[in-house]
Amino acid sequence: MRICLPDSANVLEKAERDRYLFAQQQEYTWVHAPGRPAFCKGLPPGEAFTKTKSAYMAMDFVESVADMALATVIRLFKHNDTVASFKRYYPLRNIPAVASRWMADEEFGRQRLDGINPVLIKLATEIPEKFPVTDEDISGIVPEYATLEHLLAEQRLFLLDYEILHGLQPLLGRFCVAPICLFWKNDFGQLMPLAIQLGQSPAEAPVIFTPKDEKWTWLMARAFVQSADGTYHEVVAHLTRTHLAMETFWVAACRAFPPHHPLHVLLKPHFTGTVEINYEARNSLIAPGGPIDETIAIGAEGSLTLVGLEYERWTFANTNPVTDLENRGLLSEEVLPGYHYRDDALKLFSAIKQYVNDLLRLYYPDDETVQKDSELQAWGRELASKEGGRIKGLPVGKNGSIGTFDALHAIVAQVIFVCTVEHSAVNNGQYAQLGWIPNTPGAMYLPPPTDHSPRNEANFVYALPGAHSVGQQLALVHLLSMKTLTPLGMYPPDFFSGVMPARNAIDRFRANLDDIGREIQQRNEGIDVPYVYLEPWCIGRSIAV
Repeated sequence: MRICLPDSANVLEKAERDRYLFAQQQEYTWVHAPGRPAFCKGLPPGEAFTKTKSAYMAMDFVESVADMALATVIRLFKHNDTVASFKRYYPLRNIPAVASRWMADEEFGRQRLDGINPVLIKLATEIPEKFPVTDEDISGIVPEYATLEHLLAEQRLFLLDYEILHGLQPLLGRFCVAPICLFWKNDFGQLMPLAIQLGQSPAEAPVIFTPKDEKWTWLMARAFVQSADGTYHEVVAHLTRTHLAMETFWVAACRAFPPHHPLHVLLKPHFTGTVEINYEARNSLIAPGGPIDETIAIGAEGSLTLVGLEYERWTFANTNPVTDLENRGLLSEEVLPGYHYRDDALKLFSAIKQYVNDLLRLYYPDDETVQKDSELQAWGRELASKEGGRIKGLPVGKNGSIGTFDALHAIVAQVIFVCTVEHSAVNNGQYAQLGWIPNTPGAMYLPPPTDHSPRNEANFVYALPGAHSVGQQLALVHLLSMKTLTPLGMYPPDFFSGVMPARNAIDRFRANLDDIGREIQQRNEGIDVPYVYLEPWCIGRSIAV
Protein backbone atom coordinates (compact mmCIF):
# COMPACT_ATOMS: atom_id res chain seq x y z
CA MET A 1 0.00 0.00 0.00
CA ARG A 2 1.11 3.56 -0.64
CA ILE A 3 2.36 5.88 2.10
CA CYS A 4 -0.25 8.53 2.82
CA LEU A 5 -2.25 10.35 5.50
CA PRO A 6 -5.66 8.91 6.41
CA ASP A 7 -7.56 11.67 4.56
CA SER A 8 -5.81 10.70 1.33
CA ALA A 9 -6.62 7.00 1.60
CA ASN A 10 -9.36 5.48 -0.53
CA VAL A 11 -12.11 3.25 0.86
CA LEU A 12 -10.10 0.02 0.52
CA GLU A 13 -6.98 1.61 2.00
CA LYS A 14 -8.95 2.96 4.96
CA ALA A 15 -10.37 -0.49 5.65
CA GLU A 16 -6.88 -1.97 5.51
CA ARG A 17 -5.56 0.72 7.88
CA ASP A 18 -8.35 0.01 10.36
CA ARG A 19 -7.57 -3.70 10.22
CA TYR A 20 -3.90 -3.06 10.90
CA LEU A 21 -4.63 -0.72 13.79
CA PHE A 22 -6.99 -3.19 15.43
CA ALA A 23 -4.35 -5.94 15.23
CA GLN A 24 -1.55 -3.67 16.48
CA GLN A 25 -3.56 -2.47 19.45
CA GLN A 26 -3.95 -6.10 20.54
CA GLU A 27 -0.21 -6.74 20.21
CA TYR A 28 1.05 -3.46 21.68
CA THR A 29 -0.61 -3.09 25.06
CA TRP A 30 0.51 -0.76 27.83
CA VAL A 31 2.14 -1.75 31.09
CA HIS A 32 2.27 0.86 33.86
CA ALA A 33 4.78 -0.21 36.50
CA PRO A 34 5.23 2.15 39.49
CA GLY A 35 8.08 4.58 38.98
CA ARG A 36 8.88 3.58 35.40
CA PRO A 37 8.03 4.85 31.93
CA ALA A 38 5.07 3.07 30.33
CA PHE A 39 6.21 0.14 28.22
CA CYS A 40 5.01 -2.68 25.99
CA LYS A 41 3.64 -5.89 27.43
CA GLY A 42 5.70 -8.84 26.22
CA LEU A 43 7.53 -8.88 22.91
CA PRO A 44 5.28 -8.35 19.86
CA PRO A 45 6.13 -10.13 16.59
CA GLY A 46 8.53 -8.08 14.52
CA GLU A 47 10.24 -6.42 17.49
CA ALA A 48 12.96 -9.07 17.96
CA PHE A 49 16.62 -8.42 17.18
CA THR A 50 17.83 -9.12 13.67
CA LYS A 51 19.64 -12.45 13.21
CA THR A 52 22.89 -10.56 12.63
CA LYS A 53 22.52 -8.59 15.86
CA SER A 54 21.71 -11.76 17.82
CA ALA A 55 24.73 -13.54 16.36
CA TYR A 56 27.10 -10.72 17.27
CA MET A 57 25.74 -10.61 20.82
CA ALA A 58 26.17 -14.38 21.17
CA MET A 59 29.78 -14.13 19.94
CA ASP A 60 30.49 -11.35 22.41
CA PHE A 61 29.10 -13.47 25.26
CA VAL A 62 31.32 -16.42 24.30
CA GLU A 63 34.37 -14.14 24.18
CA SER A 64 33.54 -12.81 27.65
CA VAL A 65 33.25 -16.33 29.09
CA ALA A 66 36.60 -17.27 27.55
CA ASP A 67 38.22 -14.08 28.84
CA MET A 68 36.96 -14.67 32.40
CA ALA A 69 38.08 -18.30 32.35
CA LEU A 70 41.62 -17.40 31.26
CA ALA A 71 41.76 -14.53 33.75
CA THR A 72 40.86 -16.98 36.53
CA VAL A 73 43.89 -19.09 35.68
CA ILE A 74 46.22 -16.12 35.34
CA ARG A 75 45.04 -14.74 38.69
CA LEU A 76 46.55 -17.76 40.46
CA PHE A 77 50.03 -16.59 39.50
CA LYS A 78 49.69 -12.83 39.98
CA HIS A 79 49.85 -10.54 43.00
CA ASN A 80 46.55 -8.81 43.65
CA ASP A 81 47.56 -5.68 45.56
CA THR A 82 48.60 -3.37 42.73
CA VAL A 83 46.65 -1.47 40.10
CA ALA A 84 48.75 -3.20 37.45
CA SER A 85 47.34 -6.54 38.61
CA PHE A 86 44.06 -5.63 36.93
CA LYS A 87 45.74 -6.25 33.58
CA ARG A 88 45.26 -9.95 34.18
CA TYR A 89 41.59 -9.57 33.30
CA TYR A 90 42.39 -8.96 29.63
CA PRO A 91 43.94 -12.18 28.29
CA LEU A 92 42.07 -11.82 24.98
CA ARG A 93 40.65 -8.32 24.81
CA ASN A 94 42.50 -5.04 24.54
CA ILE A 95 43.10 -3.08 27.71
CA PRO A 96 41.25 0.27 27.36
CA ALA A 97 43.58 3.17 26.57
CA VAL A 98 42.35 5.02 29.66
CA ALA A 99 44.47 2.59 31.74
CA SER A 100 47.54 4.67 30.86
CA ARG A 101 46.08 8.04 31.83
CA TRP A 102 43.29 7.54 34.40
CA MET A 103 45.38 8.80 37.34
CA ALA A 104 45.83 12.27 35.83
CA ASP A 105 43.51 15.03 37.02
CA GLU A 106 43.31 16.24 33.41
CA GLU A 107 41.70 12.92 32.50
CA PHE A 108 39.33 13.09 35.47
CA GLY A 109 38.18 16.50 34.22
CA ARG A 110 38.03 15.40 30.58
CA GLN A 111 35.64 12.56 31.37
CA ARG A 112 33.09 15.05 32.68
CA LEU A 113 32.89 16.55 29.19
CA ASP A 114 33.82 13.81 26.74
CA GLY A 115 33.26 10.65 28.76
CA ILE A 116 30.16 8.46 28.90
CA ASN A 117 28.25 10.85 31.16
CA PRO A 118 28.60 14.32 29.64
CA VAL A 119 25.11 15.45 30.71
CA LEU A 120 25.51 16.26 34.42
CA ILE A 121 28.25 18.90 34.73
CA LYS A 122 26.90 22.43 35.11
CA LEU A 123 28.14 25.99 35.51
CA ALA A 124 28.39 27.06 39.15
CA THR A 125 26.63 30.30 39.97
CA GLU A 126 27.33 29.93 43.70
CA ILE A 127 28.97 27.54 46.14
CA PRO A 128 26.14 25.53 47.76
CA GLU A 129 25.82 25.81 51.54
CA LYS A 130 25.88 22.01 51.75
CA PHE A 131 29.34 22.07 50.13
CA PRO A 132 31.40 24.54 52.21
CA VAL A 133 34.53 24.86 50.07
CA THR A 134 36.73 27.78 51.14
CA ASP A 135 39.51 29.82 49.57
CA GLU A 136 41.90 28.04 51.92
CA ASP A 137 40.86 24.69 50.48
CA ILE A 138 41.81 25.72 46.95
CA SER A 139 44.87 27.82 47.75
CA GLY A 140 47.96 26.43 46.06
CA ILE A 141 45.84 24.80 43.36
CA VAL A 142 44.65 27.95 41.62
CA PRO A 143 46.70 31.14 41.01
CA GLU A 144 47.11 33.44 44.00
CA TYR A 145 44.69 36.02 42.59
CA ALA A 146 41.92 33.44 42.04
CA THR A 147 39.49 33.38 44.95
CA LEU A 148 36.22 31.48 44.75
CA GLU A 149 34.38 34.77 44.36
CA HIS A 150 36.69 35.79 41.54
CA LEU A 151 36.31 32.45 39.73
CA LEU A 152 32.52 32.53 40.10
CA ALA A 153 32.39 36.03 38.63
CA GLU A 154 34.48 34.89 35.65
CA GLN A 155 32.27 31.80 35.10
CA ARG A 156 35.19 29.46 35.70
CA LEU A 157 33.68 27.16 38.34
CA PHE A 158 31.60 24.08 37.59
CA LEU A 159 29.65 21.64 39.74
CA LEU A 160 29.01 17.94 39.59
CA ASP A 161 26.30 16.93 42.06
CA TYR A 162 25.02 13.35 42.43
CA GLU A 163 22.30 14.31 44.89
CA ILE A 164 19.81 11.93 43.24
CA LEU A 165 21.85 9.03 44.67
CA HIS A 166 21.43 10.31 48.24
CA GLY A 167 19.68 7.83 50.51
CA LEU A 168 19.99 4.82 48.19
CA GLN A 169 21.21 1.82 50.17
CA PRO A 170 24.06 -0.29 48.81
CA LEU A 171 24.05 -4.07 49.04
CA LEU A 172 25.86 -5.72 51.95
CA GLY A 173 29.60 -5.28 51.66
CA ARG A 174 29.39 -2.53 49.07
CA PHE A 175 29.62 1.21 49.52
CA CYS A 176 28.40 4.18 47.54
CA VAL A 177 28.04 7.89 48.20
CA ALA A 178 26.30 10.89 46.64
CA PRO A 179 29.31 13.16 46.11
CA ILE A 180 29.59 16.80 45.14
CA CYS A 181 32.58 17.97 43.11
CA LEU A 182 33.92 21.39 42.21
CA PHE A 183 35.92 21.94 39.02
CA TRP A 184 37.55 24.98 37.56
CA LYS A 185 38.55 26.11 34.09
CA ASN A 186 42.26 26.73 34.33
CA ASP A 187 44.25 29.33 32.41
CA PHE A 188 44.66 26.87 29.52
CA GLY A 189 40.91 26.27 29.23
CA GLN A 190 41.09 22.79 30.78
CA LEU A 191 38.49 21.52 33.23
CA MET A 192 40.34 20.50 36.39
CA PRO A 193 39.13 19.20 39.78
CA LEU A 194 39.31 21.47 42.83
CA ALA A 195 37.40 19.74 45.61
CA ILE A 196 35.39 16.62 46.42
CA GLN A 197 32.89 16.04 49.22
CA LEU A 198 31.83 12.41 49.53
CA GLY A 199 28.28 13.15 50.62
CA GLN A 200 25.53 15.74 50.51
CA SER A 201 26.48 17.59 53.69
CA PRO A 202 29.42 18.13 56.05
CA ALA A 203 27.50 16.12 58.65
CA GLU A 204 27.83 12.91 56.63
CA ALA A 205 31.08 13.82 54.87
CA PRO A 206 33.20 15.90 57.25
CA VAL A 207 36.24 16.21 54.98
CA ILE A 208 36.68 18.03 51.68
CA PHE A 209 39.35 16.39 49.56
CA THR A 210 41.51 18.31 47.09
CA PRO A 211 44.44 17.57 44.77
CA LYS A 212 46.66 18.68 47.68
CA ASP A 213 45.87 15.41 49.47
CA GLU A 214 48.32 12.53 49.37
CA LYS A 215 48.18 10.73 46.00
CA TRP A 216 46.29 7.57 47.03
CA THR A 217 43.94 9.45 49.36
CA TRP A 218 42.98 11.74 46.51
CA LEU A 219 42.62 8.82 44.10
CA MET A 220 40.41 7.03 46.65
CA ALA A 221 38.12 10.06 46.86
CA ARG A 222 38.04 10.26 43.09
CA ALA A 223 37.21 6.54 42.83
CA PHE A 224 34.07 7.06 44.90
CA VAL A 225 33.07 9.85 42.51
CA GLN A 226 33.75 7.65 39.50
CA SER A 227 31.73 4.82 41.01
CA ALA A 228 28.82 7.21 41.61
CA ASP A 229 29.22 8.48 38.07
CA GLY A 230 29.08 4.93 36.71
CA THR A 231 25.84 4.30 38.60
CA TYR A 232 24.32 7.59 37.46
CA HIS A 233 25.39 6.97 33.90
CA GLU A 234 24.15 3.39 33.62
CA VAL A 235 20.80 3.84 35.35
CA VAL A 236 19.89 7.48 34.72
CA ALA A 237 21.63 8.88 31.62
CA HIS A 238 21.61 5.60 29.71
CA LEU A 239 18.81 3.27 30.81
CA THR A 240 16.11 5.73 31.89
CA ARG A 241 16.58 8.73 29.61
CA THR A 242 17.21 6.86 26.39
CA HIS A 243 16.09 3.21 26.51
CA LEU A 244 13.02 3.34 28.72
CA ALA A 245 11.74 6.84 27.99
CA MET A 246 11.91 6.34 24.23
CA GLU A 247 10.12 2.98 24.11
CA THR A 248 6.94 4.79 25.15
CA PHE A 249 6.93 6.80 21.92
CA TRP A 250 7.18 3.70 19.76
CA VAL A 251 4.46 1.77 21.58
CA ALA A 252 2.17 4.78 21.12
CA ALA A 253 3.14 4.98 17.43
CA CYS A 254 2.31 1.32 16.84
CA ARG A 255 -1.09 1.77 18.49
CA ALA A 256 -1.93 4.93 16.51
CA PHE A 257 -0.26 4.59 13.09
CA PRO A 258 -0.78 1.84 10.53
CA PRO A 259 2.42 0.86 8.69
CA HIS A 260 1.43 3.06 5.73
CA HIS A 261 1.34 6.30 7.73
CA PRO A 262 4.40 8.47 6.93
CA LEU A 263 5.22 8.86 10.62
CA HIS A 264 5.24 5.11 11.16
CA VAL A 265 7.58 4.81 8.17
CA LEU A 266 9.80 7.63 9.45
CA LEU A 267 10.08 6.41 13.04
CA LYS A 268 10.36 2.66 12.52
CA PRO A 269 14.09 2.47 11.60
CA HIS A 270 14.95 4.46 14.71
CA PHE A 271 13.28 1.87 16.96
CA THR A 272 14.72 -1.33 15.50
CA GLY A 273 15.30 -3.72 18.39
CA THR A 274 14.36 -1.18 21.08
CA VAL A 275 11.42 -3.13 22.50
CA GLU A 276 13.46 -6.34 22.71
CA ILE A 277 16.55 -4.79 24.29
CA ASN A 278 14.34 -3.14 26.91
CA TYR A 279 12.46 -6.40 27.44
CA GLU A 280 15.81 -8.12 28.06
CA ALA A 281 16.92 -5.29 30.36
CA ARG A 282 13.82 -5.60 32.54
CA ASN A 283 14.00 -9.39 32.69
CA SER A 284 17.73 -10.00 32.98
CA LEU A 285 20.01 -6.94 33.02
CA ILE A 286 18.31 -5.14 35.90
CA ALA A 287 16.69 -8.21 37.48
CA PRO A 288 17.85 -9.78 40.77
CA GLY A 289 21.02 -11.76 40.11
CA GLY A 290 21.61 -10.00 36.80
CA PRO A 291 24.69 -7.98 35.74
CA ILE A 292 23.50 -4.75 37.37
CA ASP A 293 22.80 -6.60 40.62
CA GLU A 294 26.30 -8.08 40.48
CA THR A 295 28.24 -4.93 39.61
CA ILE A 296 26.55 -1.74 40.83
CA ALA A 297 26.67 -0.84 44.52
CA ILE A 298 22.92 -0.33 44.89
CA GLY A 299 22.05 -3.54 43.03
CA ALA A 300 18.91 -4.22 41.01
CA GLU A 301 16.39 -3.04 43.60
CA GLY A 302 18.23 0.22 44.22
CA SER A 303 18.61 0.75 40.48
CA LEU A 304 14.85 0.43 39.96
CA THR A 305 14.34 2.95 42.75
CA LEU A 306 16.76 5.26 40.95
CA VAL A 307 14.85 4.83 37.68
CA GLY A 308 11.73 6.01 39.52
CA LEU A 309 13.49 9.00 41.07
CA GLU A 310 14.80 10.12 37.69
CA TYR A 311 11.60 9.54 35.75
CA GLU A 312 9.63 11.56 38.31
CA ARG A 313 11.81 14.54 37.31
CA TRP A 314 12.01 13.72 33.61
CA THR A 315 10.07 15.79 31.08
CA PHE A 316 10.10 15.57 27.32
CA ALA A 317 10.87 19.30 27.05
CA ASN A 318 14.26 18.73 28.65
CA THR A 319 15.26 16.11 26.07
CA ASN A 320 15.96 19.04 23.75
CA PRO A 321 19.77 19.36 23.85
CA VAL A 322 19.63 23.14 23.54
CA THR A 323 17.31 23.35 26.55
CA ASP A 324 19.47 20.93 28.51
CA LEU A 325 22.66 22.90 27.83
CA GLU A 326 20.93 26.19 28.65
CA ASN A 327 19.68 24.76 31.94
CA ARG A 328 23.22 23.73 32.81
CA GLY A 329 24.69 27.08 31.71
CA LEU A 330 26.93 25.45 29.12
CA LEU A 331 25.45 26.42 25.77
CA SER A 332 28.22 28.94 25.09
CA GLU A 333 31.57 27.65 23.91
CA GLU A 334 33.23 30.61 25.62
CA VAL A 335 32.05 29.39 29.03
CA LEU A 336 33.51 25.93 28.57
CA PRO A 337 35.75 25.23 25.57
CA GLY A 338 36.67 21.67 24.72
CA TYR A 339 33.16 20.35 25.47
CA HIS A 340 33.08 18.21 22.35
CA TYR A 341 29.87 16.40 23.26
CA ARG A 342 28.04 19.74 23.18
CA ASP A 343 29.62 20.88 19.94
CA ASP A 344 28.93 17.64 18.07
CA ALA A 345 25.46 17.06 19.52
CA LEU A 346 24.25 20.53 18.49
CA LYS A 347 25.48 20.12 14.92
CA LEU A 348 23.82 16.72 14.66
CA PHE A 349 20.58 17.98 16.20
CA SER A 350 20.48 20.75 13.60
CA ALA A 351 20.95 18.19 10.80
CA ILE A 352 18.20 15.96 12.24
CA LYS A 353 15.81 18.90 12.55
CA GLN A 354 16.38 19.84 8.91
CA TYR A 355 15.88 16.25 7.77
CA VAL A 356 12.68 15.81 9.79
CA ASN A 357 11.38 19.14 8.52
CA ASP A 358 12.01 18.15 4.91
CA LEU A 359 10.17 14.85 5.28
CA LEU A 360 7.25 16.12 7.34
CA ARG A 361 6.61 19.04 4.99
CA LEU A 362 5.91 16.56 2.20
CA TYR A 363 2.79 15.49 4.08
CA TYR A 364 2.00 18.46 6.35
CA PRO A 365 2.20 21.72 4.40
CA ASP A 366 0.39 23.66 7.15
CA ASP A 367 -1.05 23.47 10.66
CA GLU A 368 -4.51 22.54 9.37
CA THR A 369 -3.18 19.33 7.83
CA VAL A 370 -1.63 18.42 11.19
CA GLN A 371 -4.91 19.05 13.00
CA LYS A 372 -6.97 17.00 10.49
CA ASP A 373 -4.79 13.89 10.69
CA SER A 374 -6.91 11.64 12.91
CA GLU A 375 -4.14 9.04 13.31
CA LEU A 376 -1.61 11.69 14.33
CA GLN A 377 -4.04 13.06 16.90
CA ALA A 378 -4.52 9.53 18.22
CA TRP A 379 -0.72 9.34 18.68
CA GLY A 380 -0.77 12.53 20.73
CA ARG A 381 -3.57 11.14 22.89
CA GLU A 382 -1.71 7.85 23.38
CA LEU A 383 1.44 9.70 24.44
CA ALA A 384 -0.24 12.06 26.90
CA SER A 385 -3.10 10.06 28.43
CA LYS A 386 -3.04 8.37 31.82
CA GLU A 387 -4.13 5.15 30.13
CA GLY A 388 -1.26 5.46 27.64
CA GLY A 389 2.25 6.91 27.67
CA ARG A 390 1.83 9.49 30.44
CA ILE A 391 4.56 11.62 28.84
CA LYS A 392 5.18 14.93 30.62
CA GLY A 393 6.27 18.13 28.91
CA LEU A 394 4.96 17.45 25.42
CA PRO A 395 4.11 20.51 23.27
CA VAL A 396 0.50 19.39 22.97
CA GLY A 397 -2.90 20.79 23.85
CA LYS A 398 -5.81 19.42 25.79
CA ASN A 399 -6.09 15.62 25.66
CA GLY A 400 -2.78 15.39 23.78
CA SER A 401 -3.89 17.23 20.65
CA ILE A 402 -1.07 18.26 18.32
CA GLY A 403 -2.10 21.62 16.94
CA THR A 404 0.83 22.91 14.90
CA PHE A 405 3.49 21.74 12.52
CA ASP A 406 6.14 23.18 14.83
CA ALA A 407 4.92 21.01 17.72
CA LEU A 408 4.95 17.89 15.57
CA HIS A 409 8.40 18.74 14.25
CA ALA A 410 9.76 19.26 17.75
CA ILE A 411 8.44 15.92 18.98
CA VAL A 412 9.75 13.86 16.08
CA ALA A 413 13.16 15.57 15.86
CA GLN A 414 13.79 15.22 19.59
CA VAL A 415 12.75 11.57 19.64
CA ILE A 416 15.11 10.73 16.77
CA PHE A 417 17.90 12.74 18.43
CA VAL A 418 17.59 10.81 21.69
CA CYS A 419 17.31 7.41 19.97
CA THR A 420 20.43 8.08 17.92
CA VAL A 421 22.79 10.86 19.05
CA GLU A 422 22.04 10.98 22.77
CA HIS A 423 22.06 7.21 23.13
CA SER A 424 25.36 6.89 21.26
CA ALA A 425 26.91 9.59 23.44
CA VAL A 426 26.15 7.66 26.63
CA ASN A 427 26.61 4.19 25.18
CA ASN A 428 29.54 3.96 22.79
CA GLY A 429 32.30 4.69 25.28
CA GLN A 430 31.31 2.26 28.01
CA TYR A 431 34.15 -0.18 27.50
CA ALA A 432 36.60 2.69 26.96
CA GLN A 433 35.78 4.15 30.40
CA LEU A 434 34.17 1.44 32.54
CA GLY A 435 36.30 -1.27 30.97
CA TRP A 436 39.27 -0.29 33.17
CA ILE A 437 38.05 -1.00 36.69
CA PRO A 438 40.39 1.35 38.60
CA ASN A 439 39.02 4.20 36.48
CA THR A 440 35.32 3.52 37.07
CA PRO A 441 34.49 0.74 39.55
CA GLY A 442 30.85 -0.32 39.58
CA ALA A 443 30.95 -0.40 43.39
CA MET A 444 33.41 0.29 46.18
CA TYR A 445 34.13 -2.34 48.81
CA LEU A 446 35.61 -0.24 51.62
CA PRO A 447 33.92 2.70 53.38
CA PRO A 448 34.66 6.18 51.99
CA PRO A 449 37.58 8.00 53.63
CA THR A 450 36.62 10.46 56.36
CA ASP A 451 40.03 12.06 57.00
CA HIS A 452 43.16 13.11 55.19
CA SER A 453 45.28 10.19 56.41
CA PRO A 454 47.66 8.87 53.76
CA ARG A 455 46.64 5.71 51.93
CA ASN A 456 48.73 3.42 49.80
CA GLU A 457 48.22 1.49 46.60
CA ALA A 458 47.15 -1.67 48.41
CA ASN A 459 44.45 0.27 50.32
CA PHE A 460 43.16 1.57 47.02
CA VAL A 461 43.11 -1.84 45.33
CA TYR A 462 41.35 -3.52 48.26
CA ALA A 463 38.52 -1.00 47.89
CA LEU A 464 37.91 -2.07 44.29
CA PRO A 465 35.69 -4.95 43.08
CA GLY A 466 36.80 -8.55 43.28
CA ALA A 467 37.29 -10.99 40.43
CA HIS A 468 33.65 -12.03 39.95
CA SER A 469 32.32 -8.48 39.86
CA VAL A 470 35.16 -7.40 37.59
CA GLY A 471 34.30 -10.15 35.12
CA GLN A 472 30.61 -9.21 35.18
CA GLN A 473 31.37 -5.51 34.65
CA LEU A 474 33.74 -6.14 31.77
CA ALA A 475 31.32 -8.51 30.04
CA LEU A 476 28.45 -6.03 30.43
CA VAL A 477 30.20 -2.92 29.16
CA HIS A 478 31.92 -4.73 26.31
CA LEU A 479 28.57 -6.06 25.08
CA LEU A 480 26.86 -2.68 25.41
CA SER A 481 29.71 -0.92 23.58
CA MET A 482 29.32 -3.11 20.50
CA LYS A 483 29.84 -1.05 17.35
CA THR A 484 26.70 -0.29 15.41
CA LEU A 485 25.94 -2.35 12.34
CA THR A 486 23.51 0.28 11.04
CA PRO A 487 24.63 3.90 11.50
CA LEU A 488 22.45 6.97 11.37
CA GLY A 489 21.56 7.77 7.76
CA MET A 490 21.49 4.13 6.64
CA TYR A 491 17.92 3.05 5.90
CA PRO A 492 16.25 -0.08 4.47
CA PRO A 493 15.78 -0.21 0.67
CA ASP A 494 12.02 0.21 1.04
CA PHE A 495 12.31 3.33 3.21
CA PHE A 496 9.99 5.85 1.48
CA SER A 497 10.42 3.79 -1.66
CA GLY A 498 8.99 5.53 -4.73
CA VAL A 499 8.67 8.91 -2.97
CA MET A 500 11.34 10.90 -4.81
CA PRO A 501 11.12 14.10 -2.72
CA ALA A 502 11.66 11.93 0.38
CA ARG A 503 14.65 10.19 -1.21
CA ASN A 504 16.12 13.62 -1.99
CA ALA A 505 15.66 14.67 1.66
CA ILE A 506 17.43 11.50 2.78
CA ASP A 507 20.33 12.19 0.41
CA ARG A 508 20.65 15.74 1.79
CA PHE A 509 20.65 14.35 5.33
CA ARG A 510 23.42 11.90 4.49
CA ALA A 511 25.46 14.68 2.88
CA ASN A 512 25.06 16.80 6.03
CA LEU A 513 26.15 13.88 8.19
CA ASP A 514 29.21 13.36 6.01
CA ASP A 515 30.14 17.05 6.33
CA ILE A 516 29.76 16.90 10.13
CA GLY A 517 31.83 13.72 10.24
CA ARG A 518 34.67 15.32 8.33
CA GLU A 519 34.60 18.35 10.65
CA ILE A 520 34.78 16.07 13.69
CA GLN A 521 37.67 14.07 12.25
CA GLN A 522 39.58 17.24 11.42
CA ARG A 523 39.04 18.55 14.95
CA ASN A 524 40.06 15.24 16.50
CA GLU A 525 43.41 15.37 14.76
CA GLY A 526 44.32 18.29 17.00
CA ILE A 527 43.38 16.87 20.42
CA ASP A 528 45.18 14.32 22.58
CA VAL A 529 42.14 12.13 23.25
CA PRO A 530 39.83 12.24 20.22
CA TYR A 531 36.10 12.41 20.92
CA VAL A 532 34.74 9.82 18.49
CA TYR A 533 31.42 8.72 20.01
CA LEU A 534 29.43 11.14 17.86
CA GLU A 535 31.19 10.61 14.58
CA PRO A 536 28.12 9.94 12.40
CA TRP A 537 29.29 6.48 11.30
CA CYS A 538 29.53 5.53 15.00
CA ILE A 539 25.98 6.65 15.83
CA GLY A 540 23.48 3.81 15.87
CA ARG A 541 20.33 4.41 13.85
CA SER A 542 18.38 3.14 16.84
CA ILE A 543 19.07 2.28 20.46
CA ALA A 544 19.66 -1.39 19.59
CA VAL A 545 21.38 -1.69 16.21
